[in-house]
Amino acid sequence: MKRPLNRGAAVDETRYARWLAEFAGYRNPVTRGMVELWLRQFSAADQDLAARILDAVLFIGNQKIHTSFRELLNSLEGWDKVKSRRRGRWFFVPFSGSTGESGDSMLHSLRMSTSMSKKQYNNLFIHRSELVSKQPSAEDTVVLVDDFSGTGTQACDSWHIFEELLTGGPRVVLMLIAATESALARITDETEMEPICAVTLTRRDNLFQADCVHFNEGEKDTILGYCATADRRYPRGFGEAGLLLVLAHRTPNDTIPILHATHDEWHGLFPRHD
Repeated sequence: MKRPLNRGAAVDETRYARWLAEFAGYRNPVTRGMVELWLRQFSAADQDLAARILDAVLFIGNQKIHTSFRELLNSLEGWDKVKSRRRGRWFFVPFSGSTGESGDSMLHSLRMSTSMSKKQYNNLFIHRSELVSKQPSAEDTVVLVDDFSGTGTQACDSWHIFEELLTGGPRVVLMLIAATESALARITDETEMEPICAVTLTRRDNLFQADCVHFNEGEKDTILGYCATADRRYPRGFGEAGLLLVLAHRTPNDTIPILHATHDEWHGLFPRHD
């Protein structure tokens, strides 16, 4: 998370302008009116705390996503845009269970950000169902592409599906925009994937952990109360991750629910669904 402004800082035009500029790329437009409505869900005594939560949101916009993909890809040993200079065959595959999930959109972002949208690169970008016919071997590299891993659970579960399709023993890389340290460790320990990511989140990014120093224990208890209204099942976010992470195309459910939950009792500023 980002460092919020000091307690008692004015919620003035400059602060609103900073929020709106920061969140401008979200899939559901964030307007001043929406911010004001979101803030009004907090009691007058907690308005300052709510503003500081918005300050602390780590927003990863499309430009950052594109830059991250370029840098991550260029860091992989054996890769080159020129086929003759690559080591073995390369395949980029959405790390998704079905069509339309985040892996598909991230694969498209990777292709656009690395200037590989031309037909000459079509054979590099395939779907999971094509892995059997391609039969990648130990000399080849399969890059599975997704946006985020918070607990590692979904990644490890999905790996069992891909594992059956990659019997030739290729190098398998899981490319992510962001992930928690614990998720990266679990993926490394429990799968044959090599996870790489642009933004690594630590215990300090979990709002409810003692390691998070931007909010005191009383403030954390107050926030948790609002989060329980927003999502009684996962008030600390999925896996109790307690994150303040928002991606331009979606908000992970590992993020605290007051930022994304939307129903009769609460309206999140960054809804996960249209």
